[in-house]
Amino acid sequence: MQHTTAADVIINTLKDQANSILSAALGSSQLQAFNIGSKGNLPYYWQDPRNLLFNAKTYDWISSNLKAGTSPFQLDQSFTNLYIDALTKISYSLSTSDQAQLNAAKANATNQQAALLNAWQGAFGSLPSAAGKQPIDLITGTIATEWADPPTTLPKIQQSINLNALLNNVPASGATVVPVFANWLNAIGAAVSLENNTTLNNAYLAKALAAAQTAAQTNGGLQLDTNAYVPSYKVANQLSDILNGLQNQGQATNLSMTVSRSTENDFQVSVSGGTSFGIPVLDFLTLNVGGNASYFKSDVATTSNETKVTMNFPGVTLVNFGPSSFDMATLQNWFWTQPITDAMANGDKDVSGFKFAPKPQIDFSASGPFGYLQGVAISNYPSMIIQVTSSDYQRIQQTFQQSASVGVSFLGIPLGINMKESSYSNKVTVDSSSSTVTITLDPPKELVAGNAVDSVGWILGVQPVFPAA
Repeated sequence: MQHTTAADVIINTLKDQANSILSAALGSSQLQAFNIGSKGNLPYYWQDPRNLLFNAKTYDWISSNLKAGTSPFQLDQSFTNLYIDALTKISYSLSTSDQAQLNAAKANATNQQAALLNAWQGAFGSLPSAAGKQPIDLITGTIATEWADPPTTLPKIQQSINLNALLNNVPASGATVVPVFANWLNAIGAAVSLENNTTLNNAYLAKALAAAQTAAQTNGGLQLDTNAYVPSYKVANQLSDILNGLQNQGQATNLSMTVSRSTENDFQVSVSGGTSFGIPVLDFLTLNVGGNASYFKSDVATTSNETKVTMNFPGVTLVNFGPSSFDMATLQNWFWTQPITDAMANGDKDVSGFKFAPKPQIDFSASGPFGYLQGVAISNYPSMIIQVTSSDYQRIQQTFQQSASVGVSFLGIPLGINMKESSYSNKVTVDSSSSTVTITLDPPKELVAGNAVDSVGWILGVQPVFPAA
C-alpha cells in the first residue's frame, strides 16, 4: 500500500514529535519516517500471557526486511530468507600460500590421516559425507564442535594433556577415534592453526545456517503460538512495560490540520498552519457513518465547508527487538553477520577468510533490502475532533447522532485490528451562532492498551538497521 508523497508531511510530523518525546531512550538512533503497508501496524502483544508463547503476528511483523529504495521506510518480505540466501553462498577458504602450507603438512601426515579415517569408519560404519567437503574436514569439525561442550579448537586439542576432560561429549563409539585424531593433529604440526580456522569457521557457518533454515528447540529456535519453531527474535521490552507506556496519556503526539476540497478526488491539507499540500481523498481520512463509507468526502470536507481535524495519539512508547545472535560457545541461534561483511571486504583477494562463491544478487547497502527494524515508536490509535462550519451543520449533527459508532480510516489505514475498521464512539456538539458542528471520535476501549493478543499500536517512527552496510 503506497502513500502519496504529500502524506509524508503528516508522517514526518508524527515522527518528529515522537523523537522529541523519546529522545532520552533513543540516544543517537533517532526515529525515521515509516509508511504503514500491507502488514499493518505493530501487533505489540508479542507474548501470550496464558502460555508465554510468541505471537505469530508479531513475529511476522518484526522479522520482515525493509523494502529497497523506499522513503519513508516500508516493510517487505522475510529478512531471514535474504540472510539464508547470503550465507549459502559463503565459505571459509585459505589463501594460495596458506593452502599450500596446509597441503604440505597433510602430505607429511598421510599415514596418520589414513589411520584416522580407518578408525572413524570402524567406529561408525562409514565416513561422513557432504557436498563439497572432504571426510577429514567433516571429522575435524564434528570433533571440535560436537564432542566438546563448549566447543573447542584444534590447537587446544593438540596441546591438551587431558583429552578426556576437554572432549567431554564423545559418543561411546568414538572413544577409539580420539587418540588417533590426536596423533593426526600432532603430525600436521604448526599447520594445525590453518586447519582449525577452516574447520571451525565452516562448522560455525553450517550451524548458523541450519538454525536459520531449520529452526528447532535444540538450536535456539523460537516457538510461536502456532507451535511452529522459527529463527529466534527477541523483544527487549516486557509486555507489561509496553502496556504501561501505552496507558501514559501524558505522552502524546498531535496533529492539527485544516482541510479544504481542491477537486473531486483531492483535498488540500495544511498541518499546524504550514504550507498546504494535495492528497487524494481516500489516502487521507475516511468516515463510515450510517453505512456511507465516503461520508467525510461527500458531506464533511466539501468545497462549501470549512473543516478542521485535530488528532491525538496518546501513550507514545518505544519497543525494541531484533534477531538472536549466533553463539559460538553454545551453537545456539542464527544471526551472524561477520561472514557476510568479511566476504564483502575480501572480494576476490587472495586472502584467507570468508568469501562469496558465487556472489549473491543482494544489495547490502542502506538503499537495498538487507535491512530490518530494531525498534518502533508506537501509540494508541488516535482520538480526533472534527470541526465543520457549514450551512448543513444541523444535518451533519443529526447524521452522527443517529449513528452509534463510526468506522475510521487514516492515511489509507483502517483504524482497527487486523487492518479492519473498528467502531469509534462519537459525541456531537453544535454552535448555531457560527453554524459549526464539532464531532469528537474516540477509539473503542479494546484499542487503548488492549488486553487481546491482536492489539495493535499506531507506528509513529522506526529505527532501521542495515547490518552489512
